Amino acid sequence: MQYQLLNVEQTCKRLACSKRHVYDLIEEGALEHVRIGKKRGLRILESSLVEFIRSKLGASRA
Repeated sequence: MQYQLLNVEQTCKRLACSKRHVYDLIEEGALEHVRIGKKRGLRILESSLVEFIRSKLGASRA
């Protein structure tokens, strides 16, 4: 099984938001992530990002 991982900056670009907002989403548990290394090693699972976006789209349509 292969996972697509995004760094914080890539995630920011896809969501058109700030780094702080991405870190807040991670802290809230809205985005699944893994740590790789000690510095600058935070990676967000692309599947988690897609699911987050879908959940927001579904909420806006309700």
